[in-house]
Amino acid sequence: MNLQTTIDFDLKGFFHWWGQELSFLVPKRIRQILSDRPANLVFTPEDIGFNACLYPEGQINQPLFDCHLDSSDAVAYQNLNAQHVEIDKAECILRLTAAQAIAKVIYLPEAALENLQQVVGFELDRYTPFTADLAYYTVVTLGKTGQGQVRLLLVLCPQPVLDELLASLNSLGVRPIRVEYQYVNQNYPQLIGQYNLLPDRYRPETGRLAQSVHWLLSGLIFGLLLAAMVYPVWQEMQAVTVLKSQIKALEKDTHYVDEQQLEIDALSNQTQNLINIKNQSPELIAVLNELSHLLKDDTWLTNLQYSDKHMQIQGQSPMASALISTLEASRYFSKVSFVSPLTQDKTTGLERFQISMDVGAKLAEAAQPTVAPAARAGDSRQTAPMNENIHE
Repeated sequence: MNLQTTIDFDLKGFFHWWGQELSFLVPKRIRQILSDRPANLVFTPEDIGFNACLYPEGQINQPLFDCHLDSSDAVAYQNLNAQHVEIDKAECILRLTAAQAIAKVIYLPEAALENLQQVVGFELDRYTPFTADLAYYTVVTLGKTGQGQVRLLLVLCPQPVLDELLASLNSLGVRPIRVEYQYVNQNYPQLIGQYNLLPDRYRPETGRLAQSVHWLLSGLIFGLLLAAMVYPVWQEMQAVTVLKSQIKALEKDTHYVDEQQLEIDALSNQTQNLINIKNQSPELIAVLNELSHLLKDDTWLTNLQYSDKHMQIQGQSPMASALISTLEASRYFSKVSFVSPLTQDKTTGLERFQISMDVGAKLAEAAQPTVAPAARAGDSRQTAPMNENIHE
């Protein structure tokens, strides 16, 4: 498909389909009130007269009645009209049989669609035994073949035959508004109502008032349907707009609350980290108290360093090797080891030591500080002096 492609759009067929769809949505009672002809009175030619069938609106297989009318007996039709009041509003249709009409599928170039009726009439004698001046004919488009041609259905009735049938109906007081072919209705049901063999001179004139009322009602129905489809959507759009404005007004407050919550969470995490650190590390005063409790009075500390849960002590003791097991037994100290070999001080005769150890978490029962033996009331022992600074 390119920009030069001609779009074939049957406007008349579209409005016919659209009207049928709209009428389907209208309740049957209202449709019967608004419709001028809610039923179809179909006349089918027979050997003598016609067979008359009255079909309710929308029905094609279940007639209200089926009877024979003699073409020379106008009184019989009047009596039938008196018995069935629906006939007054019915559309009279003449339906031809195979003895009165013919139908044939033909193919023409797509360019013929612009002037289809004249093109078919010019070449009618090629497709049928009749010329355009001896027959009534109509052409219905069936579709395109895709090879530059269009498929058409040609429906034709000889002029003398149709004129005689119309004259017979006129003698009964019947003026049909449409002439159909039974074969087409049976084999092409989608074309029912889409073609008409009735000559223009036999067609009744439609009053301008009726046409105006018809278009007015059609426009009113279309407007109501459009409003029924558009108005709920418009209401939803208005509601969405209001909600968006409310959400936008709350976004600032929500953003401020989110920032405050983030700050609260950060402070809470920091506080919890500090609490965890405090719980995992014993208090220095408790560690010193434990260390003073474990070391005997004959043991001297000359240096103590504490940093990041790690402690080193230096001093002198008569039995420094026994300090390892003593400190390991404590609930505070672990990984106790000598940093350097033991040496003996010649002046005091004591062993010099340097011990490294890790300080563990304070146990729950260690929350109460123990009192060093030297600090007990009435204790006569002297506290071993620390002649170096304690570094934390």
